[in-house]
Amino acid sequence: MARTSRIPRRHGRDRRREPVPGPVEGSVIRPAVQDDIATIIALRSLMFEAMGVSSDEVLDTAWQQDASRWLQLHLSDPRLRIMVAEANGTVVSCAMGQIVDLLPSPFGSDDGGRISNVATFPRHRRLGFTRTIVEALLEWFTEETTVGVVSINATEEGRAMYEQFGFADVSFPEMRLRLERHEGTDDDAG
Repeated sequence: MARTSRIPRRHGRDRRREPVPGPVEGSVIRPAVQDDIATIIALRSLMFEAMGVSSDEVLDTAWQQDASRWLQLHLSDPRLRIMVAEANGTVVSCAMGQIVDLLPSPFGSDDGGRISNVATFPRHRRLGFTRTIVEALLEWFTEETTVGVVSINATEEGRAMYEQFGFADVSFPEMRLRLERHEGTDDDAG
């Protein structure tokens, strides 16, 4: 049977626009909107710094502009949920959940989920914002999608919190190869 491109749902409800109280007084947890894009990019920069990416790479405006365009195009995608924590009207934390269409395997045929872009501004850390937005994403995956497995890459600082949610190391760690493109060679001309 062919898969459709619609978001698979478990329940008929959609909490996409319902803010909920945050972990501290004056805070709310809510889905991101277009006006949040610049702050999400700033938080993403902090995430890359925490991962050890060089300052020159983090400060490069080309990737930031590309990320901003990507968010503008995908923020309303039903297979994507970006949650933000807002303290007294200012976004201080974010995390992104994506549904990934997986090829069925011996482990099941459900969709997969991916949490990424988890970041909180330094002065708002250790107040429960990150935990609360990750909980909101896990609730979305559980209650509103058919996602069966959720994965995340963790820094050493975030690892313990994710383990408390039940995330565990897998037998086969992720490996990556960055492909290099050679532009303007005569061999490309046909």
